[in-house]
Amino acid sequence: MTYMYHSLLLKQIADELLFQQDDERLSAAVTRLYSLCSSVSGIDESSNHTDDLNETTLPNGNAISPKDAARCLLDYSRTSKFLKGIHAAIVETQKRFPNTTIEILYAGCGPFAPLAIPLTSRFSPDEIQFTLLDIHKRSLEAAQRIFQVFELTDFVHDYIQGDATSYIHPRPLHLIITETMQRGLEKEPQVAITFNLAPQLRPGGIFIPEKICIDACFYDPSTEFLSNNKNRINLGPVLELTAEEPHAFSDEVGLPAVMLDIPGSVNKSLGLMLLTRVKVFESVVLEECESGITHPVILHDFSWTKAGSGLEFVYFLGAEPGFRHRWANPA
Repeated sequence: MTYMYHSLLLKQIADELLFQQDDERLSAAVTRLYSLCSSVSGIDESSNHTDDLNETTLPNGNAISPKDAARCLLDYSRTSKFLKGIHAAIVETQKRFPNTTIEILYAGCGPFAPLAIPLTSRFSPDEIQFTLLDIHKRSLEAAQRIFQVFELTDFVHDYIQGDATSYIHPRPLHLIITETMQRGLEKEPQVAITFNLAPQLRPGGIFIPEKICIDACFYDPSTEFLSNNKNRINLGPVLELTAEEPHAFSDEVGLPAVMLDIPGSVNKSLGLMLLTRVKVFESVVLEECESGITHPVILHDFSWTKAGSGLEFVYFLGAEPGFRHRWANPA
């Protein structure tokens, strides 16, 4: 396939993902992009090479395997909304830093760099420059191969194998992208990466995603999965992750506890779950259940035994990041 063919195809795919709202067309667009990238990289659903299948356990969470990272592209709501948010963020960054090449760090790029490749059809190498960072050598090699075959190497300043939770960029950045999360911010190192990278922004720089909100919620098991008429009691936020004040969470083990008051008349048959909402940038938001990363997390270890007047939530960092909860002031 020729350069002109790749260029035209990428532009068509980017236009669909950036400006289309129809689910079927978005799904078709990410499928075309996946097929295009897999044909060049050799990573697809049938991949069985060890380097494609192995995830890496890090001090601050799991880095999913290159094959699983490639598969994330097929979550069309996730891919399209992140691209829409990043496109808007680049335009805003250009306003804040006029006549400047916008330097972008893409942490956890995976083998397909799906939040970078389509944007090359909307900007020039003089306007944006990517540094691609990933813990897996296989992913970086695959991403580099794709940029080379598509003749887009002028868009990439560097390819770096490393842990984004400890990586230090040599100079302040205009824009940082990291989408290394699962629902409820469990298992993967999104929080630790944010704490490490956010302080490396230039004043006025932009961090993507702009905000991740996790709320606790009581739900009725008899209606939650069978009807649109859900019976819920929202208890409030247990974490709002942004780049603005990472210093507020300095404990290396767990973040400050959040206490939620529990109404005294709550039906004891209700269960407990966490709801995730991702504000990519400004008005671009991934709502609950719109993507795999915003599906509710059922807290199966929740019990009404020794119930109290409040529930305490703590987000723990480390090799198994995630929330823990307990009753406070038990009766």
